[in-house]
Amino acid sequence: MRAVLFLFFSLLILPHLYGQKQALLNTQKTLFTISAVDDKTSAELPTQFTIKAMQANQKFIGKSLPDKPYAFVLTRTDTLNVIASAPGYYEAEEVMVVSCDTCADYGYVVRLEKEEPKADSVFRNLQVNQAFRLDNVYFDQSSYVLRTESYPQLDKLVKTLTTTPKLVIEIAGHTDNVGDRRLNQALSENRAKIITNYLVRNGIIENRLHHNGYGDTKPAAPNDSERNKRKNRRVEFVVLAL
Repeated sequence: MRAVLFLFFSLLILPHLYGQKQALLNTQKTLFTISAVDDKTSAELPTQFTIKAMQANQKFIGKSLPDKPYAFVLTRTDTLNVIASAPGYYEAEEVMVVSCDTCADYGYVVRLEKEEPKADSVFRNLQVNQAFRLDNVYFDQSSYVLRTESYPQLDKLVKTLTTTPKLVIEIAGHTDNVGDRRLNQALSENRAKIITNYLVRNGIIENRLHHNGYGDTKPAAPNDSERNKRKNRRVEFVVLAL
């Protein structure tokens, strides 16, 4: 009788245990790899990823590099919300389902669209002989050391020159009338030259650029107050040809 009962319970329990074992064997981890490329050229891009696994309630943050995708492990079938961002490209967001019980690895490539270059509005509607004050270009006091806060506006000037290939400009440095005139002349020349060098380093052909220092010879306002003197301490670009 005991043997019969043991056989009876064995027939009930063993299939259940076998099923559990098979389920464990069928559970498979998935190595998920992701990278991004330029939408037009397919060139690989260094890209920052923020990925949310909805079912697992996990967040993965990492960066891919050319020839080195970002990778992480999933332990269950999941829905992923993927946000990809790269400098100079529009941010992309995609949703995908990754099944962990069908493949040991899963690779995905996001295609990113390049942002359109945007010239600063102050540099539009250009006319020959027109002067534009670079009012967000800064130097250390009484120095021609260019400060990093100047880069955004100079980069916009680079874009303006890039998108207007026939544009030729003069970079003109000016000072107020305080101090030695010869030193002011040299200071204005060096500041204009430093900006010209920045433009050349960023891809602008040198023969499209001229630079001159005028010291205090071309004031924008009378040198009769500190406010007016600030107006005279300036750097401009002047349109020479279009």
